[in-house]
Amino acid sequence: MKKNKEAKNLLTDDDFKPENIKANITIRISGELLNAYRAEAEKLGIGYQTLMQIKLKEGLENSVEKRLEKLEKALKNRAG
Repeated sequence: MKKNKEAKNLLTDDDFKPENIKANITIRISGELLNAYRAEAEKLGIGYQTLMQIKLKEGLENSVEKRLEKLEKALKNRAG
């Protein structure tokens, strides 16, 4: 049976959603940091670039302001 090459190459609307589009960038980081990401990613069984993407997203979602807000709330609850 022949594979349908055309069907394999068809794109859907989901392929063009911003969350599904990846951009190639160049960044400079220390070898120490890169090695740490590679080691951690290997332990998790994922690629280091995937791990970097996860950590960057977590950093945006958990801003310093949000973390301080949570801490202040927790301290207020402890104080009564």
